[in-house]
Amino acid sequence: MVQMAAGTKQGVLSSFPYLANDEFESGCRAFLHRVQLTGRLPMQWSSVRFQTNGQILKICQILSPDYDGPARSLQIEDTADLQLEAWEEDSQQEAFIRTSNSCELQVDYDILLSPTYQVPVLYFVLRRMDKLLGLDEVYEYLVPDQCKRNIRNMGIMGGISFGYHPIFETPAFFVHPCNTADTMRDVASEHDISPEAYLIIWLGLVGSSVRLQLSSDLFKATSIPKPNA
Repeated sequence: MVQMAAGTKQGVLSSFPYLANDEFESGCRAFLHRVQLTGRLPMQWSSVRFQTNGQILKICQILSPDYDGPARSLQIEDTADLQLEAWEEDSQQEAFIRTSNSCELQVDYDILLSPTYQVPVLYFVLRRMDKLLGLDEVYEYLVPDQCKRNIRNMGIMGGISFGYHPIFETPAFFVHPCNTADTMRDVASEHDISPEAYLIIWLGLVGSSVRLQLSSDLFKATSIPKPNA
């Protein structure tokens, strides 16, 4: 069972719109705790865990092979058929995992804190039957039509770039963080933001651009305004 870490800071951020390392970690742990309290994962998610080695919030999403057209037309399995499997915890990770039928498309998202920009960065890979897919498939299956122009033109949250994972040094796509601080300031400047609220707002903004959707349950605290992507 995931527990809030002793001494976790959930006050107002010290240097909003930037995050310190301990604030990022406490935000990730609080986010996992909130998911636990809802009793279920957001639709399409198969697992979420925090890897302490490297400070990575890891989310895996499974998309049904029964799709017709681009991302907005993907047909997703009925969540009633997905069973909660277990909470797992060891020295390297805290996790919430549920079972899923074998699906054709898998997206692995890694969220890390950028030491340069001092904001979270979303890295991800898209797979079909364990084969890594390229940028064309990312735009076809993950990026909603209404986001494509902004992302291709380095829009509100920056464009999708290709590089290497900063921890694992493996090829990965990432949503460039160059505009993150300014966008967070614009969206959340009138609120007292905790590390958890910051992370959820950021996920709502960035995640929606690559089909990483949050459930409404995760926005129910009054201190967490639901952003408009």
